[in-house]
Amino acid sequence: MTRNQENSASLSWSFVSYGAKVRIDSNSADILSEAEAVARHSLLSNARTVPFIREPDQLIELTVSKSKIYRFALNGTYLSSGRSKKKFLKFFDTIIRVSVAESAKDLVFIHAGVVGWKGRAIIMPGDSFTGKSTLAAALVKNGAEYYSDDFAIIDGKGLVRAFPRSISMRTDDGNYVPYELSLDELGGVKGEKHIPVGMILFTEYGFRGRWKPKFLTPGQGIFELIPFVLSLKPQPEFSLKVLNIITKHAIIASSPRGNAENFAKTLLSFFDKRLG
Repeated sequence: MTRNQENSASLSWSFVSYGAKVRIDSNSADILSEAEAVARHSLLSNARTVPFIREPDQLIELTVSKSKIYRFALNGTYLSSGRSKKKFLKFFDTIIRVSVAESAKDLVFIHAGVVGWKGRAIIMPGDSFTGKSTLAAALVKNGAEYYSDDFAIIDGKGLVRAFPRSISMRTDDGNYVPYELSLDELGGVKGEKHIPVGMILFTEYGFRGRWKPKFLTPGQGIFELIPFVLSLKPQPEFSLKVLNIITKHAIIASSPRGNAENFAKTLLSFFDKRLG
């Protein structure tokens, strides 16, 4: 934690994560300290403190007023404010991961669930509430290695790196209350090696969803992946190069699905047969 060199009234923490340069400014030492703890946990300790960054890739401003209103701004744009510090830091937890993903260097971040199966990655791109975390958890219960329910992180050789945060789940009682599920609770195994992509699966849960895979060409796969690529804008050529690599030899399929527990067995059996 250092004094912001351009504003003596402000405190700063600068760090580098996955090549992204980030600076957090605040008028509160307590908030900045809590934000640092959240960021380190959120990024799985992949946050290296560096001296003051004058021109960061991402500038986050976290301030608290005398009336205890918390305010959040990103790169000079106001995003939110409120009186709940818990909600404020929860929002920061999400934004810090996305900010790093958007500015990562020489890596492509895809919003997806990822598991490893027999040395190959199964990538399941998806937005929130499409069931990717539930499916990732079910696959891990059936023996797949857990890589992530948040990002598929892929290097220039097309190899997938693990980002094994606790799995973000929601209750199925209609209230969809979020909670975290640890790998220990699943009895699963964390992926350790950087592995090639074996399958890219576009799917989401449907009450009457049935597994009827439609196979996509590499070009179609890239087109479908693009909305989920966070690092496309800052490094378009590199991102497209990586997408070309991973779609060239992967099975690319699209289909609705039903219950995750049942579908996990179907998917792994299908993948085994396709791999021969």
